Amino acid sequence: MGKTKIIAITYEKGGVGKTTTAVNLSAVLAEKGFRVLLVDLDPQSYATSYYDLYDDSLPSITGVMMGKNKAREAIRPTGIENLDLLPGSYDFKDVETFLMMKTRRQEYTLREAMADVSSAYDYIFMDCPPSGNRIKTNALAYADYVILPTIPDDYAIHGLLCMANELVEIRQGVNPSLDVLGVLVTIYERTANKKAYTEALQRQDIFPCFRTLIRKNSALSAAINAHKPINLYARRSNGCTDYTALTDEIIQRLEGGNTHGEN
Repeated sequence: MGKTKIIAITYEKGGVGKTTTAVNLSAVLAEKGFRVLLVDLDPQSYATSYYDLYDDSLPSITGVMMGKNKAREAIRPTGIENLDLLPGSYDFKDVETFLMMKTRRQEYTLREAMADVSSAYDYIFMDCPPSGNRIKTNALAYADYVILPTIPDDYAIHGLLCMANELVEIRQGVNPSLDVLGVLVTIYERTANKKAYTEALQRQDIFPCFRTLIRKNSALSAAINAHKPINLYARRSNGCTDYTALTDEIIQRLEGGNTHGEN
């Protein structure tokens, strides 16, 4: 196994398909034979709820970051081969306070807490909180790459400019090698307005843009209620087609054409 690829999925606001992308991208990669860990860093714990694994009596990412638990103690199988989850919690305020009180290396708390498990996976995906806080800074300090899900609307370019400023600070401060894999257009519809906004995103020169567009698809919403990733819920849907294409695009870039992991 080569070096673990650690990818933060983040944006400046919610409602852009961040968790949907984290869940489905990790599941499709796992199906292709790559060993994948999904880390739920969102205070809403949507990725954890997606797999119906929320249980505040068990260790979670908050305990891991606060030094109460080892990462390997908190990681749970999702029931999908090759795919594990480090569950979230509603107690992230305690983590923020803990980080604020640290006098040294607070930005590297997550990286150091994950050191004993990182090498066990081909890919680690982090579903990040939308707002710029210490937890998000920790995720970006730990990550190798960033994916920026964005809906095509009149806020999109402004949102990318905000992310650009945030990432400049991260690169200058805690992670100079952080790379943006791409802007991912989500909830795409073939209306005149959506096409125009999408073309503007594809022309912008702030960040590269994925070729794949994630189309608005009712099966993606239904899969959430079924607690299944789209490749297991509706394989013939546009949602599955799009997330499979996105996965292949990422693999092509990061694996040099090796489209399947080692089982």
